[in-house]
Amino acid sequence: MTNKKEKYVRICPICGSTDVSPDFSIPAAVAAGALYMYRCNRCDYVGVLFPEVLVNELPEPKDIKKIKKDYPVMNITYGRGIFALLKYLAPLGFVFSLAMYFTYGQPYGILGVVVYSYLILYAYCRRFRENKILKAAGVGVVFLYVLFCPRFL
Repeated sequence: MTNKKEKYVRICPICGSTDVSPDFSIPAAVAAGALYMYRCNRCDYVGVLFPEVLVNELPEPKDIKKIKKDYPVMNITYGRGIFALLKYLAPLGFVFSLAMYFTYGQPYGILGVVVYSYLILYAYCRRFRENKILKAAGVGVVFLYVLFCPRFL
């Protein structure tokens, strides 16, 4: 008797994609740890019933252009909202860092300019977000900014 564990994958019932994640749009459910709703990141379908199938029995995903979207699409996740906020706050931080540098002449102002320049590029350039080396460099720059900038009390 062989005791192999078979691997199952959750798929979207609409398009057949395996790009499925828990839906974090209900804050009370997230706080309680009751993540019973799922979201398809390909077709934006949100629901409770996402079947699990064996990895070797996966169906071919449907063409996204041919799917009739007769279901409500809710796009209120936390991450997308914070990212949209970054697009507005990063340029403001850039200008503020330049003003602080020219007003007080402290070298940490230039580091702030570099951090906010990185955040602007990250928010507006898709290729910049997908490059792993640039992501690592950005994490390093933000770390240096937090380490060397004085705390405002």
